[in-house]
Amino acid sequence: MKISEQTQIEANIGFLIGILLGAISSWVFIVFTTDWEWYFKVLATIGSLGIIGSLSMALYNSFNARTNYLEAKKDLDKLNNNPGGF
Repeated sequence: MKISEQTQIEANIGFLIGILLGAISSWVFIVFTTDWEWYFKVLATIGSLGIIGSLSMALYNSFNARTNYLEAKKDLDKLNNNPGGF
């Protein structure tokens, strides 16, 4: 069974959104509910911001890949429907 490119990109977007929500919620949990010292919370915040930032960039790139794929697919469909010219 072969999964289409569009389905793979959309599954990647869903996966990244899920991981991003988990990273944000774990940061909120650590900062607001634990009895850690303030410096541990600062270090956890720095690490969480790095994780959230890289996941956000990956999500942005996945959205761009999906947009580019859909535009290319639309252009190919136009060419297939009009094989004689542009």
